[in-house]
Amino acid sequence: MSEMHGPEIIIRAAREGDRAFMFALAPRLAGVANLAWHRESDLTDFQIRYMKVAFARSADETVTLIAEGKDGSPLGYVHAEASTDSVTLEPCGYVTVLALTEAAEGQGVARRLMERVEDWARSKGFRLLELDVFANNRRARDFYRRLGYREDSLRLTKPLAKPLAGPEPM
Repeated sequence: MSEMHGPEIIIRAAREGDRAFMFALAPRLAGVANLAWHRESDLTDFQIRYMKVAFARSADETVTLIAEGKDGSPLGYVHAEASTDSVTLEPCGYVTVLALTEAAEGQGVARRLMERVEDWARSKGFRLLELDVFANNRRARDFYRRLGYREDSLRLTKPLAKPLAGPEPM
């Protein structure tokens, strides 16, 4: 099912052929982490592993939506899954990934994708929709705050050794 949002953006269910586009955005997702104690290549590898696990979940527990321009070019995607709230243990929705192409930033694409994933969560009867965001990703944190999301926990990390530096291991 496709849905037009405004004159330029179509939101539709992801298809198998969209996987290459979605995985191609992993380096952009890793790039916004800005964690000095991790190499960007390690963050990209993490993101790819994380996406593989998320995408392997049963289709009745997940939703993956693609935003595309009127010319059919992909602009971004969101993936969410059924989860469990850690406080109440009630079923909830969890946004595992929201990613856009650089050209799509600031065009309302992310907001439209989030609106649709919130509709999905409501249709499942979830009271809560949760997500994680890298603490240093101020732009994303501000975006989610504007949509009504509030912080409920914060993970802290203390590097106990020098940051990984130098050439990538072979």
